[in-house]
Amino acid sequence: MHNYTMAGKVDGLGCQLNAVYSAIAFCEHSPDYNYVHTPFYSVSHGWGWETNEEESSWKKRTNKLEEFIGIPNGRSSSVKIHTSGSYGNKEVFNDCRPSNWYDDKTLKKIRDYYWSTAKPAPCQQDIVVHIRRGDNQPTSRQTRTQKTYTGNEWYRDRIPWIASMYPEDFTIAIHSEGEMAEFESIMDGWTRDLKDKVTWKLGKHWEYDGEFDLVTAFHDMVTAKVLLQARSGFSYTAGMLNENEVWFYSGNQSKGQKYPLDHWRVIRHSSSKHPDGVTYKEIINLIKKGKD
Repeated sequence: MHNYTMAGKVDGLGCQLNAVYSAIAFCEHSPDYNYVHTPFYSVSHGWGWETNEEESSWKKRTNKLEEFIGIPNGRSSSVKIHTSGSYGNKEVFNDCRPSNWYDDKTLKKIRDYYWSTAKPAPCQQDIVVHIRRGDNQPTSRQTRTQKTYTGNEWYRDRIPWIASMYPEDFTIAIHSEGEMAEFESIMDGWTRDLKDKVTWKLGKHWEYDGEFDLVTAFHDMVTAKVLLQARSGFSYTAGMLNENEVWFYSGNQSKGQKYPLDHWRVIRHSSSKHPDGVTYKEIINLIKKGKD
């Protein structure tokens, strides 16, 4: 048996967890491989290493996230690692059909891990919207190259449209980072009734212990009846754990985030002939029919 692990990344929780999940998925479909979990060394955005802070201090925050994700530590002196990666499994990440790897069996495995440890209360709202901000601003190099920033006007139009597809009593939580003034224009033109349904849950960039911190936001996304993802590894991995309805906002070029799972509904697919809201599996079937 070939022991395989992911180690060495120090970026955000979503990207690190996505890399780990890809290794688990690969091993689930490769009989000669066994996934061995290496605990996170550090997680960015306030949950790991900080300048002039003792490791014994910041490590507590990283360990809290390690406990939160629920994957048991598989490393010991008696366990030999044969293959170690950092940035995700290439076969999984390069497959334009992630559900080839994330089938029911694999999804059950990662969800069982997640639910094996203590969690916050489930989301009190029905629809959760993730708006990626914080480190993601329209002037940053990352935003220009990976096209992960989405302006307020997009959410202004899309949130009412998605809300209209669900029962009138469905409430909405919007998770992001920043000050309320940065998001006010999203509600331009909205009815009073729609505005009253919304709870804004704004965290602070690099603040790990606020009311709407990373753990609360992630679990809200996992437990929502409806999740509208951002172009973000954070809400992408939360979508894998969500057992309800997930809306995938296409266009992210980051590895492991380009393609949705089969059952996710797609918004703004690159092909304009496919209407927003159809599942990825339906899009694939439409493409196949067009080639027949």
